[in-house]
Amino acid sequence: MGLVSDIAWVDQTKTATETQVSAAKLHVLHLDPIKIKLGDRWDKLSTLVHRLFETALRKAQGPGDTFIQVDDLSYVVTFHGLSVEEASFACTAIAKDVCGLLFGTDLNDVTVRGLVGLVPASVLKDSSQGVRLSQLLERTGGEIIVSRATAPPQRPELRVTPAPCGNEIAKAQELASQRRFQLGLFPVWDLQRLRSASLFLSLVSKDSARSSARVLLASAGESHVVSMEIALLLAAVQYADRVHLAGKVGAIGAGVSYETLSGFHSRIDYIRAVKSIHAIATCPILLRIDGILDGTPLGRVAEIVAMLQVPNVKVTVEFQSLKSISDLDIRLGATGIGWEIPPHSDSALVAAGAQKLVRRAAAQKAYAFLHGLATPDLLAAATAQGVRFGSGTAINGNRPLTDLDKIPDFPLIAT
Repeated sequence: MGLVSDIAWVDQTKTATETQVSAAKLHVLHLDPIKIKLGDRWDKLSTLVHRLFETALRKAQGPGDTFIQVDDLSYVVTFHGLSVEEASFACTAIAKDVCGLLFGTDLNDVTVRGLVGLVPASVLKDSSQGVRLSQLLERTGGEIIVSRATAPPQRPELRVTPAPCGNEIAKAQELASQRRFQLGLFPVWDLQRLRSASLFLSLVSKDSARSSARVLLASAGESHVVSMEIALLLAAVQYADRVHLAGKVGAIGAGVSYETLSGFHSRIDYIRAVKSIHAIATCPILLRIDGILDGTPLGRVAEIVAMLQVPNVKVTVEFQSLKSISDLDIRLGATGIGWEIPPHSDSALVAAGAQKLVRRAAAQKAYAFLHGLATPDLLAAATAQGVRFGSGTAINGNRPLTDLDKIPDFPLIAT
């Protein structure tokens, strides 16, 4: 079974009085050839698939959620208790279950498609609004597609380690220790709910500050920096595998500097590493390109994002300057767009930057994120402007998880 996923945690436009609810449209594609092939057997199969959809969805939904059948094997459902991110993961798992059943009938053309996003709560009060919700999700939802045809041949999804590489976490830890660093997993928080289903793997300095490998290894040679960034990527993949094997759902992030991706040989080495990994849909890899300087050609950034496209690897970009975000007039193709807040920034600057960032991210069909939220005032400014994700000492002290043998119980909740 193969999976092509575009789980985009998309910021939707909100009004001050309108509550938004996570919702999804799920439907089976290519039904007409299947109906012709099955003939009289179609009614029996469609009834079976409908029951599977309903059973699987009801398990993921809360008591107040909606389940609307819009068309033949086409549904609109809500998830009041889940973020868009969590609803995307849930729908991916449900779609895989449905495809598993249909693949058992030897129907190679079957595809399950999902669209996940936010919808106004007011629309849900009328049970006849299924078509309207379907149209809204078609325009704004992030897409999930599960199909047999896209499966890589004989490539199992469950792996204990990324064979044949061995223990990538231990390798990354050893490489970090050579420069007196250790590895840590920093939560990336949903700022509206102060929950986290995403962890970012990074080097940890003595003061437990989050920073890129290139910044922390500034005195090391170029080859050591690139090797560390690749090691962090492969270690993040192995940790994501462990999260999956533990029955959890969560995203694991790793960073690579724009400088690395600008060098000819270092770019080839890093892209080769990205192409070698096999990420899991319910535990995707969030690959962040950081250190994008003011004046960097945005067309070049878009090209690099396209080079890094791999199923279930979500590429995000982090700019160092607000001017770059202001000039963002081409489609980057990134899942998330963010900004690293400079030290000692005031809340007025962050509020203005956050407003600009959210607006640009929405136009890109991406989510907005901010790192470096060091004070409650900065956190409040980012949250008020609708920034979706972020991190910093203002949230739970920004304490890293340094015991990589343990798998947290997602979602984490800020205390």
